[in-house]
Amino acid sequence: MGVLRLAFWVQLCLSLTIMPVLAEVKVDKYSVDIAATARIFAEEESLAIDDSYRFGPGLEIEANAEGDIGDTGYKLRLFGSWDKQDGERRYADIRQASLHWRRDQLSLNLGVSTFFWGVSESLNIVNVLNQADLRQAIDGKEKMGQTFASLGLRFDNGELSIFYLPTFREREFPERPSFGLPISDRALFESSNRGGDVALRGHFYAGDLETGIGYFRGTRRAPLLVRPSPSATMLTPFYIETENFLLDTLYLLGDTTLKLEAKTGRELEQGFFAANVGLEHPIYSLPDSMQDLSLIAEYLINDRDEQAETLGQNDLFVGLRASFGDTGDSEFRGVISYDFDSHGNYLDLGLEHRLSDYFRIETRAFLFLNVGRSDTWLYPVRDEDFIEFKLHYSF
Repeated sequence: MGVLRLAFWVQLCLSLTIMPVLAEVKVDKYSVDIAATARIFAEEESLAIDDSYRFGPGLEIEANAEGDIGDTGYKLRLFGSWDKQDGERRYADIRQASLHWRRDQLSLNLGVSTFFWGVSESLNIVNVLNQADLRQAIDGKEKMGQTFASLGLRFDNGELSIFYLPTFREREFPERPSFGLPISDRALFESSNRGGDVALRGHFYAGDLETGIGYFRGTRRAPLLVRPSPSATMLTPFYIETENFLLDTLYLLGDTTLKLEAKTGRELEQGFFAANVGLEHPIYSLPDSMQDLSLIAEYLINDRDEQAETLGQNDLFVGLRASFGDTGDSEFRGVISYDFDSHGNYLDLGLEHRLSDYFRIETRAFLFLNVGRSDTWLYPVRDEDFIEFKLHYSF
């Protein structure tokens, strides 16, 4: 009788609290994407694991939903990955689970989310809030969810926002691509006060000009990979503190789009400067089946050398982006880099084709070319060339 009485009171409490809330839940949009994946590496050997592999089949699923709970808006994005060979790629992540309130020009948002700041096609140096998910993309473009609370103020030609980030997420390293040595699970931190980061951002529009001005202070998302001693057989992630002043701007000059991302600040008691400047220009006289073809050229400079956050420090990126097919069902993107310091470079190719309303295929190749020992970022992964295939089913 005691168990039955407890069950009755639990059910009554749920009915009085949760059920009225659920009754107000409205789903405006939802989608589910399931993908069969296969990642194939050029070389079988991997120094980061005992059991090396060359071919890794897997599965990915992503679910999205957004709507309202009474007067409160919500957004939800869940991601899961399973890989037969790579145990580090078997995980789930809440990319977004956030609530939103708006009254006139004022908005309040909190929960978990992924943010994108920047305008560049190659590397976004001002995109600093979220931890990169290297298990999905070695260039760090894919991001993991970040807990946050933000307050925003909209006006006629822009928005001002302040962010508080209460927690810090360490970077997760897959078994492949390998960084030459295994990565330790125990990280080092410059400060014991990790989490509680703050950021500010103003986003403005004026005619053909779009500008973002930002500030970030806290633990840097990209760690330094250090060897605690010359005899160490593992690399240890070392997370340093950073203070950033950020600028990203985009200007439409006729048919050409001019882009700039710049960042300055202090790390390890030294000032630094980084910038990515480039352009995107459409190419005309296209075949009938070509919907769009654009030339991309960008130059990245970063004076932090081995302490930089990105793959490049003094690099030129040249590429093409195209949409083709009768209705633009296929998209191609290709970028090649050249490092003026080490003369190393890599090639990043991607192709996506929609087969029907429900199915599409996606492939990406990452090839490391002419990498010398002086390139501290590319040399450890010089043999980690890979191509990835995905077959998506979406509804």
